[in-house]
Amino acid sequence: MEIRDLRFFCLTAELGSVTKAAEQLMVSQPFVTKVIHGIEDELGTKLFDLEKRRLILNDNGTYFYKEAKEIIERLDRETGNISAMQDKAEFTTTLLYNNAGYLSALNNAFMERYPNSVLSEAYAKREDIIQKLNTNQADFAIELPPITGEQSRMIETITVLKDTGSIMVPPDHPLYQKEVVTLEELAPYPVVIAPKGSGMRATIDHIFEKHNLPLNVVYETNDMDLQQRMVLVNKKGIAFMSIIHTQDPLIGKYCRKTMTDQCFGTVGLSYNKFRAETASTKMFKQFALEFFGNLQNLANTI
Repeated sequence: MEIRDLRFFCLTAELGSVTKAAEQLMVSQPFVTKVIHGIEDELGTKLFDLEKRRLILNDNGTYFYKEAKEIIERLDRETGNISAMQDKAEFTTTLLYNNAGYLSALNNAFMERYPNSVLSEAYAKREDIIQKLNTNQADFAIELPPITGEQSRMIETITVLKDTGSIMVPPDHPLYQKEVVTLEELAPYPVVIAPKGSGMRATIDHIFEKHNLPLNVVYETNDMDLQQRMVLVNKKGIAFMSIIHTQDPLIGKYCRKTMTDQCFGTVGLSYNKFRAETASTKMFKQFALEFFGNLQNLANTI
């Protein structure tokens, strides 16, 4: 039995499907099946039951999964620590997000703190974030709203920011002269916003539905730079931003506060709680907590 076999088994258990595990591993389904059967033959017992077309660990499988996971985590931890010892200033962290509002500032802070390291970011919908964290295809995720224990028993989430909203408007817009804008005042105007499935979009949709107001969407994009260009250059509509953007030296003069009881979002930092913590993941986690802690302090003073 090899370490590779243990990884194949654990991934199959986490996904509940040999087919899905094979797709993730980019190998054939019969090959994964052969590996699972080989483990069961070597142990002399079945490890899975089939319930409603999904593989479920039985008692023997649950016990073996915990042991196999511990072995994999110990190996990953030591490998990561050795790499970090070789050069503690160099590491790569994969980060998923469903709301791009904080990424530019986070990236700048990360590059300043770790100039020789890489932060590999990718947008993903919530279901994809959960799957990739569950299967260790990403180190961390930033999502709005946070992932809950009901959505995944394998993911640990720390609430890192409770944010209120602002809107971005061009200088010739009727709302530009206001310091604070109500939801009712926003409703008549076209909106540039993230697509459905993103964290900010889900929050805004919920707010408008709660108050029985229409949301006049004219353009959808996850690209924050493109959103700003559509509002400030092309003047296609207004855009929803974090309250923190009112303090941005480049765009702050175009951002107006909204009613805080109407636009409220909670941001989570998530990771696989069963994954071994290496020196590099420990450093990024501490960095992220400090970064969002500073943002929370800023948001509280605005």
